[in-house]
Amino acid sequence: MSLRRRGWPGVAALLLLLLAGVLAPPATQARETRIIDARTLLVDGVYRLGAHVDFDFNDTLNDALHNGVPLLIELRIEVLRERGWLWQELIAELRLRFKLEYHALSRRYLVHNYSTGSQHSFATLNEALNNIGNVYDLPLIDAQLLNPKQTYNVRMRADIDVEALPTPVRVWAYLGSEWSLKSKWYEWQLLP
Repeated sequence: MSLRRRGWPGVAALLLLLLAGVLAPPATQARETRIIDARTLLVDGVYRLGAHVDFDFNDTLNDALHNGVPLLIELRIEVLRERGWLWQELIAELRLRFKLEYHALSRRYLVHNYSTGSQHSFATLNEALNNIGNVYDLPLIDAQLLNPKQTYNVRMRADIDVEALPTPVRVWAYLGSEWSLKSKWYEWQLLP
């Protein structure tokens, strides 16, 4: 059957099928970064956070890192107040930022913690990511700032800051999902 006999609907269907094949996500699409465990504990009137993030780098992120592109990883933490018929209200927000670099000459991974100003060197990528992903005893919010009659939730997620990438790489990052490291929000109730 020729294209002329099929008519416009047949050609449109063929074009849509080809377009779907071109726009399908590539095989190197980012895998899932997950927050495995997160909890808060009230100590001396201050809620403290402990959490573990399991990072899963794909080939694109590995290649970029090993070719000299520093990655800025951000852990975002929010304290939310529940409201009856409205969406939750943002009470407090913390952002932990880490720059991850690979130095080819020394074959070491460097992690710079912007919150503390500290920098550490690691022999493997897994060690560096574990350092970033293990949050321990982080002061979150003073209990006096919260109303004991209200219900509060905490949520957390991890992501790569695309805006911090070098300009030529940033364009590719906006166009491709393989540059995404974003985890889903992990949410739990803030309990005393």
